[in-house]
Amino acid sequence: MAISDKPTDRRTATPYNTGAGERLVSRFNVIYLYVGLLLLIAAAIVWSGIKTAEGVQQYHLDYKTLQDMKQQERNLQIEHQRLLVEQQTFSATPQIASRAVAELGMYSPTLKDKLIIQPGAPTALVPAVSDDTEDSDAVVAANDLDVVEQGDE
Repeated sequence: MAISDKPTDRRTATPYNTGAGERLVSRFNVIYLYVGLLLLIAAAIVWSGIKTAEGVQQYHLDYKTLQDMKQQERNLQIEHQRLLVEQQTFSATPQIASRAVAELGMYSPTLKDKLIIQPGAPTALVPAVSDDTEDSDAVVAANDLDVVEQGDE
């Protein structure tokens, strides 16, 4: 036989009209490609499962936060209603005062109408009570009144 480009063993030789995919398959063992592809798909499935679990966990945390915020909103609404009632109660005070003056003839006391009593103060003045005088301006000191009362006994 003469020297030629054709291999002598036809089973191991690749024909010239084969494509690139067939050459890769023949050059590399097909099993390694399939194993690599399956490992890549398995890793993608595991990664997808982990991300799904994380998403569900985040959903549960967000839902719990939402429920807590709704409860806080209800508590704040109750507090707001209570404060509105309290505000209406205090705003009614001027109305009560104006009705007391208009309908009942009540008035705020002046300084002349007020009597401040302090225990042990020698300057506290008490109007004198006398049957024979009609002088309403007569005033006796509180200490003198005590002395008079003690002397009557």
